[in-house]
Amino acid sequence: MARAGEGPPEARILIVGEAWGAEEERRGAPFVGASGEELNKQLRDVDLTRNECYLTNLVNARPPFNDIEKWMAFKKKDITSDMVSFRGRWVKPQIVEGFHQLLREIHLVKPNVIVALGSQALWALSGAVGVAKWRGSQLRCAITRDLYPSGFLGPLDSPWAGKLIPTYHPAYVLRDYASRPIVLNDLKRVVRERHTAEYSNEPSWRFTVRPSLDVVLARLRELTQRADQSPEGIWIDFDLETRAGHIACAGISWSLEDALCIPLMCVEDSRGYWSAEEEGQIVFWLYRLLTHPNVRVRGQNLLYDAQYTYRHWHFVPKVAQDTMIAHHSAWAGLQKSLAFQASMYCNHYVYWKDDGKTWNPAATGEDQLWRYNCVDCVRTREVGEAVSETIEQLGLQAVDAFQQRMFWPVLQCMQRGIAIDKRLRNEFAAELMSEMEKREAFFYRVLGHTLNPRSSKQMTELFYGDLKQQPIFTPAKRGIPGHLSCDGAALEKIAVREPLLRPLIRAISEYRSLGVFLSTFVLAPLDIDGRMRTSYNICGTETYRFSSSENAFGSGTNLQNIPKGGDDDDTGLALPNVRKIFVPDPGYTIFDTDLSKADLRIVTWEADEPEMKAMLREGRDPYVEVAREFYKDPSIRKTNPDGSENPRYRTFKSFCHGTHYLGTPAGLAQRLGLTVHVAESTQRWYLGRFSRIREWQKEFCAQLRSRRYVQNIFGYRRYYFDRVDDATCREAIAWLPQSTVALYINRIWMAIYEQHPHIQILLQVHDSLVGQFPTWRKDGCLKQLAAASQITLPYPDPLIIPVGVKHSEVSWGAC
Repeated sequence: MARAGEGPPEARILIVGEAWGAEEERRGAPFVGASGEELNKQLRDVDLTRNECYLTNLVNARPPFNDIEKWMAFKKKDITSDMVSFRGRWVKPQIVEGFHQLLREIHLVKPNVIVALGSQALWALSGAVGVAKWRGSQLRCAITRDLYPSGFLGPLDSPWAGKLIPTYHPAYVLRDYASRPIVLNDLKRVVRERHTAEYSNEPSWRFTVRPSLDVVLARLRELTQRADQSPEGIWIDFDLETRAGHIACAGISWSLEDALCIPLMCVEDSRGYWSAEEEGQIVFWLYRLLTHPNVRVRGQNLLYDAQYTYRHWHFVPKVAQDTMIAHHSAWAGLQKSLAFQASMYCNHYVYWKDDGKTWNPAATGEDQLWRYNCVDCVRTREVGEAVSETIEQLGLQAVDAFQQRMFWPVLQCMQRGIAIDKRLRNEFAAELMSEMEKREAFFYRVLGHTLNPRSSKQMTELFYGDLKQQPIFTPAKRGIPGHLSCDGAALEKIAVREPLLRPLIRAISEYRSLGVFLSTFVLAPLDIDGRMRTSYNICGTETYRFSSSENAFGSGTNLQNIPKGGDDDDTGLALPNVRKIFVPDPGYTIFDTDLSKADLRIVTWEADEPEMKAMLREGRDPYVEVAREFYKDPSIRKTNPDGSENPRYRTFKSFCHGTHYLGTPAGLAQRLGLTVHVAESTQRWYLGRFSRIREWQKEFCAQLRSRRYVQNIFGYRRYYFDRVDDATCREAIAWLPQSTVALYINRIWMAIYEQHPHIQILLQVHDSLVGQFPTWRKDGCLKQLAAASQITLPYPDPLIIPVGVKHSEVSWGAC
């Protein structure tokens, strides 16, 4: 018989892990090693003790390599002759025997709630797969009679169906310490649920799916009338499901329990759920409701939904709160999905997001999708209310208010798009394809056969098969071994080892660069009107910089990284200036803003470094001044006579930049091609020369360790839930200027949007804005741009970062 766990037989909480580790095997008890110590700490942090819980495992034995999955087959080829079928998997007998012992313990203890730690415990007790998805869910054990040992249940006995809450295993937390607060949040659910055998907080949802026209119109009219009579405003939660570039259904909720799904597409009828006239009536009343002056619309990632409503219905809802933006305002480093937010904020939570992907028209029609749409709406409502309270508790109302306001200028920019010079675009494409063909011919001459450098299989066979190179593997991740690598770093190592292969490797690198340049930038798909568009994500990075990707309809690309071309590529390959294909509209002049030494200025003001402040105020370049002093060479300039960047200036600038962000001598030496001794002595000289920067760094790290967050001058924060070590300090100190610069740019954008609507922003590119203005108003617009860029950073010694504006009537690349 398998070994049992330990704990009081009358415990109200039963905790189930996966299997023993080395220390558990030595002592013959569960959770007594490092994971057990971490579990004990977690229990104490939620006001529980180990003595209140019964602790056991799916298998109270130690699997090979401490990995319970060694007793399971996840692929057909891994099935062995001694395995048996169990819960849809093939497993070793140890799994079945351990599970039968677990059932005996459950029936002995009769807990009010079971905690499943890890994916395999979750699977065994519920059949659900993936603890990362299901953690925090308030489930019930799903154990059928056939899973019990023979004779255990009598004819009248019922299988166990008690409460089950899964979360991450303590071993996972020890590897990813930032997940610890998430686990504590899940355990707090357990604490609340330990007193009863039934969930007392399950929602009583009232969802309307498959509605008639009368039901839909009556509800929309009733809510519109309620808005008419509510000057203080009403909240409507809104969500779309889309399919093939069209709106499949639209959901609204007006309370935590009530939601209506309005189907539009319908698999049962290719003509749609409604007639054209009926759909017209519905869209009209949706327009009346969602743009009503007394209605505040809430949703999750509404920049996506708004692209659809604008294109297909020709209006944008009156968005007052985007839950993704609100959550990002509070917790910039956490996940942003609605499911994650619901797991953290909702009173009762069960993971549901797979329902929108797994609906089966043959089995359920679209009812599962439509109900899923309703769940999205009510979950969004509860999340929105809870995150608003959290923001108020943290004192971040001003932060969130500004982030929510950015929705409108960003959406306008996304809708507008930017004009493209298609003739030049085609010329660039032909030029790049011609260069790629030259490399393909070179491969054939050298190898005697064709080669596709984008095929990992062909590359692996070439270098590790035909050329017999010493294997280079990708790093192992979470116990999964790495695989043979032919990425750029691996090929560079091979080139160092085998100089004869350098010409081939260089050609491969050039071919890859040309291909990326061609497909990602030059031939990025245009929208239906021939313009280039992107989708910006306001919550894209923890530094509050936006991320960029193709738009909701599959056109466009990431417009944050459009290169200038030239010799900037790592291969030294001369590439065309792709920015030249981005052109102003007829009668407009395109412009590009540029912040002057923004990161350096912010570090200088944060450190309150007086001499560097003086240099910047006088218009001198501190990097030039300090490089001259260090090298004892007054002739050093930023650029050489031919206009190229001075290499000593570039190296010293990079060195100073890395030093500001706590770069170590060893790290800087490796990155900049210096010896560690030179890097160490240079850093010692620099920080001695500007001692206030060193003092600021020490104060910063001490404060970070004390309060576990960093806050910039605008009041934005980044909390750190991981262990605060040297690497965390480096990450946090870099966050400070990076976030400040991003928010500085966005405040310029907001000023332009609110004060100068005739100046149109076309792109936000990291630390600059690209836009256009009417050419006939050029002089006035340049003055207005200069005024809008006067954003004051409220340090005790206020700072305004100088902004330059370049412009052209030809193209962005010609600015």
